Amino acid sequence: MATRKEARKKSLLQLLALIIAVAVIVVSVVLFQNWWNSRPGPEPKDVKIKASVGDQSLEVAPYMVCEIGTDCPEGETLNLTVGENDTLHLEIPEAVSANEWRILTIYDDPAANDETIHGANETSTVDVPGSVDPIAASKGKRPRLMVVEISALMLGTDAKGEEAPFSTVWSLSTMSDEDLAEATKTAAPASESAAPTSKPTAANK
Repeated sequence: MATRKEARKKSLLQLLALIIAVAVIVVSVVLFQNWWNSRPGPEPKDVKIKASVGDQSLEVAPYMVCEIGTDCPEGETLNLTVGENDTLHLEIPEAVSANEWRILTIYDDPAANDETIHGANETSTVDVPGSVDPIAASKGKRPRLMVVEISALMLGTDAKGEEAPFSTVWSLSTMSDEDLAEATKTAAPASESAAPTSKPTAANK
């Protein structure tokens, strides 16, 4: 039969084991939290925004990604048609929404264009209407959504393998097939007229 002293010793050992177990759990949580906070984020070029209209959806990769102070080549703009009565739903990944970011909505009436700045962790989703109420300069017609751009300053890795700020822009066209074809047709002559023309040589004068 165990004595009172042995029983007390057993209780102390059990209490000590419990304290050690709790301490291990606390240390593990702290270490995990520190790792989670300091883990490297994704490269800006790999971050995609999900866009959807009804049952149609696509992932939008950055249209432009460039280190601050360098040339920024343009990429491809995807198209997801948003009707006049539709709503474009955007899901902003944590890599973007955890910091300040902005959204620019461009309509077929420039007077309706709008830009909104969102603070860090303010929201991770945005709904954009396919058209907005007419304004004084809209001549009574509902301005239609044409393009949506999201921009943010993100940290990435430069050519030297060092961390650097990158200007990152996601661009999405929301035009109908007809509007897109018309825009493409209009842009073609403009690009041709902008092309340099050869000057006449001395022999041709």
